[in-house]
Amino acid sequence: MSITVFRIGLAVAQTVVDQAYGSALASGRWHSLRTGAASRRVIYCAGTRALAQLEKRVHANGIAPVGQALFRLELPDGLVVSTALAAGLPDNWRDSEAVTQAFGDRWLDTCAELALWVPSYVEPAEHNLLINALHPRLSEVELVKERDPFEFDPRLA
Repeated sequence: MSITVFRIGLAVAQTVVDQAYGSALASGRWHSLRTGAASRRVIYCAGTRALAQLEKRVHANGIAPVGQALFRLELPDGLVVSTALAAGLPDNWRDSEAVTQAFGDRWLDTCAELALWVPSYVEPAEHNLLINALHPRLSEVELVKERDPFEFDPRLA
């Protein structure tokens, strides 16, 4: 059974690799930028379409971004994906972005796994999936554009 996740990103991003573009520009909850070395490339995905909308709105500072599309990503059948909690994420992970960045950086830098489930800061009972865009199995991830353009509900301002 494959894993299906969702993200809202730039509509012009046509490939799976393109989905990691933003991670090379700025640090995120689960990764930091490297200085003087090859950048970390991570694709942030949500377990549901609704969570993808909430996550994008939180990170857009209340502005409805334009030029966005809703993407569905299908990960390969039989892929074993661990969870951040099982991988040793500290209980106090919500207290410091530096803690989650260091955790994610270690995970990304080992390049041992294609993907990792992490709790959502927006709703900790829900999960996001990190995809390591430098992993050799990235080409097995299927990208489907579900809605273009994606328009946010104006009530979520």
